This record gives sequence, structure tokens and C-alpha cells, in this order.
Amino acid sequence: QVRDALRAFERDQRAGRVEYLGTAPLSLPPEPASSPYFGFSYTVLVPLLLLLPAFIGGSITVDSLTEEIDRGTMELLRVSPLSPAGIVDGKLLASVLLAPAQAALWMALLTFNGTPVANLPALLLLTTAFALAVSALGAAVALLSPERRAAQFLYSTGVLGLFGAASLLPGSPPNTIARLAVDSASMGTYAVVAGYVALGVGAYLGVRLLVARRGDAALG
Repeated sequence: QVRDALRAFERDQRAGRVEYLGTAPLSLPPEPASSPYFGFSYTVLVPLLLLLPAFIGGSITVDSLTEEIDRGTMELLRVSPLSPAGIVDGKLLASVLLAPAQAALWMALLTFNGTPVANLPALLLLTTAFALAVSALGAAVALLSPERRAAQFLYSTGVLGLFGAASLLPGSPPNTIARLAVDSASMGTYAVVAGYVALGVGAYLGVRLLVARRGDAALG
């Protein structure tokens, strides 16, 4: 009986709405066309342009120290008033300051071409932190392995391994940079930036400790 009542109700409803069956439904609004360049710019291009100067800075640090040792010019620096720590600091400073300068020029070029980048001070701070961390790593590798080719291999392998491991984290460098660049950063994002800054400072202090323990022997 219930089934018959439901069937009768269905027939009544169909009969009452038969005049609407030929009416076209409301059309959906057109799907907005999203540019794939937008996603590529903020998830690939901006992180690449901010991180690449830092990695190059570390490689420059390795070359600078190993070539000084290999050519014997490190002896000239050692007889100068500079301490071993001062010599290493000078090499690091040249590499670290170059990275944010390059990154700032890249971001200015992107903005000029119609790709605005938000939170530029935080992004440059992040680039400086990465440059300090990888340059300190490069300096440590160069001091422990003065042979240029071996030092570059160890540095490149170490940086790729560390970056690959960091990319698996929720606050990975590319993800953090992308969130800052599109102005969708949260307090957690800024906490991650602070963590990377602390990492860079810790790496620098580690190199200073290495130089202090080895003394003049640290420079070959």
C-alpha cells in the first residue's frame, strides 16, 4: 500500500510539472580562465630565483677558500693582521651579501614584467638566511677538504641532500617562499622563516667554532 501511494504521488507530481520539462535549466557561469603562468611564477620561478643566488654563494665560498689554499696565497693572508676567523668571515660576507642583492634585482624585474611579489623584506631575509647557511656549509667543507674538486663535490652533494630532505617538510623552502610571495602567509609561515634564520646563524656559529678549534691549521 505504501508503494502504491508513493507511485501515485509520483504520477501526480509528474503530471503537475510536465509543462516545465521542456524548459532549459539555468546556465552555469563560465569557468574563469586561469593562467598557468600564475602558478608557475609563484611556485617555481620565484623560489628558484631566490634560492639559486644562495646556492651559488656557497659554491663561491668553496672556490674562494680552496683556491687561496691551493695557490698558496692563503699564506699572505695569514701573515696579515687578520685572524683566521676574520679571513673566513670576509669570504662569507662577500658571498652572503651578494645573494639578497641578486634576489632583489630578480624580484624587481618580475614586478616590472607584471608579476607582483608580496612580502619582499621577508623573502630577502629568507634568502640571506639560506645564503648564510649554505655558505657556512661551503666554508666548513673547504676547510675540512681543501682540494677544490673534492670540496665542490661534497658541497653540491650535501646541499642537494639537505634541500631534498627539506622539500619533504610542510614548511619547505619553496612552499614558504610561495606563500610569502602571494601574500597568503600565516603566523606559522613567519615562524618557519624565523627557524631558517636561526638555522643560518647556527651554521655560521658552527664554522666559527671550527675555525677557533683548529686555529691557523684551519686555513691549511
